[in-house]
Amino acid sequence: MNGIRKRIALVLSLVFLLTTLAACSGNSSNTSSGEPQTAPSASTSNSSGATDSTTEVSTETAPFQNGKYEPAISINTVIPISDDIQYFNGETAEKNILFDQVKEKLGLDINVLWTAPTKNEGFKTKMLLSLSSGEKLPDVINTMGDPDLTNQLIDSGNFMDLTEAIENYASEDIKRIFKENPDLFYSVTRNGKIMALPIPSFGPNGPPLMYIRQDWLDKLGLKAPTTIDEMETVMDAFVNQDPDGNNKKDTFGLALQLKNPSGDIFADATALFGAFGVIPGNWSKSEDGQSLVFDTVQPGMKNAIAKLRDWMAKGLISKDAPQQDGGTATQLFTSGKAGIVFGPNWFPYFPLPDLGANVEGATYKVYPVPVGPDGKAGRRSFPLVGATILINKNYAHPDAVFKYAQVMYEFARDSGIWDMTKDKMLSGGYDAQGSVFHVAKYGFMPNYFVDPWYQVDGYLDYMIQGKPGRSSSEQESFDTCKSNPLCIDGQIESMKAWKTQQDADRMNLFVGPTTETQKTQGDFLSKLEYETIVTLIFGTKPLEDFEPFVEKWKSSGGDKITQEVNEWYTANVLKK
Repeated sequence: MNGIRKRIALVLSLVFLLTTLAACSGNSSNTSSGEPQTAPSASTSNSSGATDSTTEVSTETAPFQNGKYEPAISINTVIPISDDIQYFNGETAEKNILFDQVKEKLGLDINVLWTAPTKNEGFKTKMLLSLSSGEKLPDVINTMGDPDLTNQLIDSGNFMDLTEAIENYASEDIKRIFKENPDLFYSVTRNGKIMALPIPSFGPNGPPLMYIRQDWLDKLGLKAPTTIDEMETVMDAFVNQDPDGNNKKDTFGLALQLKNPSGDIFADATALFGAFGVIPGNWSKSEDGQSLVFDTVQPGMKNAIAKLRDWMAKGLISKDAPQQDGGTATQLFTSGKAGIVFGPNWFPYFPLPDLGANVEGATYKVYPVPVGPDGKAGRRSFPLVGATILINKNYAHPDAVFKYAQVMYEFARDSGIWDMTKDKMLSGGYDAQGSVFHVAKYGFMPNYFVDPWYQVDGYLDYMIQGKPGRSSSEQESFDTCKSNPLCIDGQIESMKAWKTQQDADRMNLFVGPTTETQKTQGDFLSKLEYETIVTLIFGTKPLEDFEPFVEKWKSSGGDKITQEVNEWYTANVLKK
């Protein structure tokens, strides 16, 4: 299921960029909506960029005065063009407002060697062809977080060990973020050496929450469930007590997709498995914390499958669940045919408003996910790495990359930098492309260099507690959110529910390169894993077939993969 998870992570990153907590008035094209968007809001005034005395480092490889390289130094890069990048005002990938500002204010002359679309892996294919042909490689490459591309480039030996460079050149802001989030480095560390620069994304990165038809609960005199057993009782009532009042038995307890058991962002199934201590496809810590185990072959997986199998047999979930993707399954909830659905914090913006449009008088509320027999909850959460940057080992100015990273950090923190401030961008028409500061995507460090938790802290620790914003822009965002029910009564309530249960988040702890046995046996084992889970839940095979599956998984390469995964874990995580 590795390929499935990578595709879901990509979809999630796109949705998260559009909808997660951030400066709605500073960064959104719809400044009256109150919807939290991507970049944290702090100050809309001109930032000093790399000139701030508190963040400037003292070691440079070229003359650096008054916050810029003089004369300007060059940096060659290549640009992946995603579908959401829109150039206008005559701009191109090679010449645009961001590059002009970076050259004028920072003294960094960015040269684009080539571009390629990300669609259908066009950029990845062109990059690997460049590598295999022996042509000159760029000074800096953004691999967009693609683990396969990142690993192939690292293994080529053409890129720099950044361990000392981070210490020597990173600003105090960047160092603090790395220190507070050490797991960012796990996927790019080889034999104790940091071989790429991880670019953080916003947290929390999409953990599911439980959304329930509140009008159904009220009509049937039920309380929101807090455990798996209580959830079953509620679902049974939703199926058998005619909650929609049409005198037909045509409703389901839960809208659920099982086409991707490891975690579609819509109608997410992982909180149900997580209640039994496992997530399909995940590697998690062993009981002693000294190794990793594969969740799908643990005893808890059989218990989770048994519960879902029982729910399907009782008609509490649709028999179409194994064939439904998340979007199709979620429509059962938004069309009024299911009483519970699991989804991320931004569900109140999309697609849950469809429920009110489709069913008059329908209401829902968000709740923490249910706990399992041991009183613990679990759910899938994606890693915080949003992109990865590799620096050519022959590039003479690695410090310049860190200067650029600081600019991107300040751009996000202050909702603008230099002449790229809110007012100037708006007056220049940049909101027409869908996001005021979309220009950050033009560069080789897209979507800024963010502090993963800054924005979450702002909305939950400041706005909810009635504290003033940390800047005028952030306060403006708070005020706008409070005037929008989708924000204050929707996503903010969802974020509050998430924070009460933050320790339930489970990331896949194996983020290293594809192991040798995974390369040869991974697809077979993933298919075996998926088919076993689905057929056992659907009831086409006896539950007792779980143990033979485990043995087959182990003997068909699973044991060898486990050994290889733990060799990586020991060398790169336990020994850090």
